[in-house]
Amino acid sequence: MNELIVKIRFLIPTLSRAEKAIAQAILDNPEAVPEMNLANIARESGSSEASVIRFCRHMGFNGYSAMKQAFAVALAEGTEIQEEGIDTSDDMATILKKVFQSNVQTLNDTLILANENKYNEALDALLNANSIHFLGAGDAQAVCQLAYMKFSRLGIPCTAHSDVMLQLVTAGNMKPGDTAIAISYEGRSKNVVQAMKIAKQAGAKTISITKMNKSPLLKYTDISLFIAISDLTIGRDKVTRRVADQFIMDALYLGYITKKKIDYSKHLMKIQSAIDCNKIKK
Repeated sequence: MNELIVKIRFLIPTLSRAEKAIAQAILDNPEAVPEMNLANIARESGSSEASVIRFCRHMGFNGYSAMKQAFAVALAEGTEIQEEGIDTSDDMATILKKVFQSNVQTLNDTLILANENKYNEALDALLNANSIHFLGAGDAQAVCQLAYMKFSRLGIPCTAHSDVMLQLVTAGNMKPGDTAIAISYEGRSKNVVQAMKIAKQAGAKTISITKMNKSPLLKYTDISLFIAISDLTIGRDKVTRRVADQFIMDALYLGYITKKKIDYSKHLMKIQSAIDCNKIKK
């Protein structure tokens, strides 16, 4: 059931008003789908049967019968999304368990949305890049900085500026053969979108990591990688979103050092020795 729910939530921004109503009706009571016929679900959602068929096709099914069968199979498997918010009565042991479960769910859901071809394209872009530049604002900068530290240890020319102007300058200096990676939860951070636009116009390969499959950022993105969130949201603070971003960047980094026809072991030992000079001796 979880896989179907994740896909519906992911599709919602791209759906028509009628199809969104159908999606919401299913999300409100997914267990009822196997018991409903086409007319039932159209009536429940206040939509037409034609809209239901269009929604099913957006989900990748030939028609309602195929989607209904998929829900029946998923329901029989007994897998459900585990989402629990933090309550005032929760002690720290409970909070730790809930955060752990939410992080695991986020990673599982992000894996559901993984398009193998897109990830291969992203890895190829990195493998062939003359330089790699990470673009992000707010807490996305933390992921950019971690990625920068890892790739720079390999001796790869890269940047991860926190300053907006420097991001724009870097984008303006990009050229064919360079790769820009933008991290933006909703794909609407103005400076990140602008930097990606400039980078793409300059001929760089552009990769985005975002939750939204319909956002301004995607207009300037060659390769889109999507995350899904099972969130312990407090206000507008999406607690688990950076776990998914970091998951993707770690996978790309490990893919890079595995597929690049260079033995980085000696170089990494050299860099680690340089770092160890800064440690206080016992």
